[in-house]
Amino acid sequence: MDVMTITLLGTLLIVLSAGLHLWGAYKNVGSNNNYLFYIFKPTTTLLIAGLAYGIAPEATPDSSNTYLYLILAGLLCSTFGDIFLMLPKDRFIPGLASFLVAHLIYIYAFQDFEFIFDPILIIPLIIAGITVLYILWPTLAEMKIPVIVYMTIIIAMAWLASERYFVLSDTASFYACIGALVFLFSDVTLAIDRFKKQFSSAYAMIIISYYVAQYFIALSVG
Repeated sequence: MDVMTITLLGTLLIVLSAGLHLWGAYKNVGSNNNYLFYIFKPTTTLLIAGLAYGIAPEATPDSSNTYLYLILAGLLCSTFGDIFLMLPKDRFIPGLASFLVAHLIYIYAFQDFEFIFDPILIIPLIIAGITVLYILWPTLAEMKIPVIVYMTIIIAMAWLASERYFVLSDTASFYACIGALVFLFSDVTLAIDRFKKQFSSAYAMIIISYYVAQYFIALSVG
């Protein structure tokens, strides 16, 4: 199959799987037999990994698939994070650690360009991060240090992806930049819902933005 067909078919399967997961999340709230919720959350991330693998160009003597393998590794770590966060018993710390590793892998993947520091790109991200920490601080309790570390890493990822796009200015780096910024939004929404104030539409916002973020990062391998 050509890349366009793989992308269309992969996107369709991803949307279907994500939709089944969300349906399960809202249809059977609190149920221990919520198979749609448990099966299709990691399945969707694995389908995104499959899409990345399917659209990646073949390695040549002049190029390698290192970027692809890093993105796949990040998606695999994210899948473990999905599993930890959806378990009935709270596994927030292992889930946080899994996504932290995924972000570190993405950071390593995104550093393949001639770096030019541009403070205009990082200042808004720092302001956003400080604002979120200020809002969450009174309710973080023993989670203050883990949240600070995680917030620092994901802001660094979003910043590096943005720098990469402004230097390379190609479609692939644009996709990675969009994915990283949307990932930041998803994680901020998750933090607010968990530590500050829960709201009924939070999960849909978190999971949709999360899958959109991973989807665009996957597209960046093409």
